[in-house]
Amino acid sequence: MEGWFEKAPPCPVCGSEDTVPIVYGLPAREAMESAERGEIILGGCIIHESSPAWHCNSCGHKWGEYREIYEED
Repeated sequence: MEGWFEKAPPCPVCGSEDTVPIVYGLPAREAMESAERGEIILGGCIIHESSPAWHCNSCGHKWGEYREIYEED
């Protein structure tokens, strides 16, 4: 599964590198298994303009705008 999503940057609040991407949409089995292992966070099926892209497992902070990182122009 490695490589199908971008590696999350360090948390801007606590500096932890224990961060993961937030994945939106109806999850396939592979995504659900990845979420169970803590490799991603499932963000739900609806993406809003301000939906965050990253999640910190250490402090719970969510940041970044998903649409700016993953959507093509």
